[in-house]
Amino acid sequence: MNSTTIKMATLGNLEKRLFYGFLIVAILFLGTYIYLANLSLFNIVARNQAQEKIGQLRTNVASLEAEYLGLSGREITPDYASSLGFQDVSSTQSYAVSANKTVTLSLVSANDLISE
Repeated sequence: MNSTTIKMATLGNLEKRLFYGFLIVAILFLGTYIYLANLSLFNIVARNQAQEKIGQLRTNVASLEAEYLGLSGREITPDYASSLGFQDVSSTQSYAVSANKTVTLSLVSANDLISE
């Protein structure tokens, strides 16, 4: 056997090892991507369910507060509110938000828009 045959056989074996190594790495990356995407979706669903539960609890608390005030026989007057620590509003501020928020993508450059 001469040394050229041994080197060629070793090179073929090295290529196979590299191919299978890259294949394993690619499969691991794909599996990690699928796992993380799935985890993200489950977290989104859990967050939406938690927000729904929070809304239900707030509604329940508000109805219990209204029932308590109804059963206590007290009317909410400015004197009663100030005794609970509420204060009159000294100044009011308002603001406006534009409802028209549009994002457009264009393949036209700014130079094309300038007419000569």
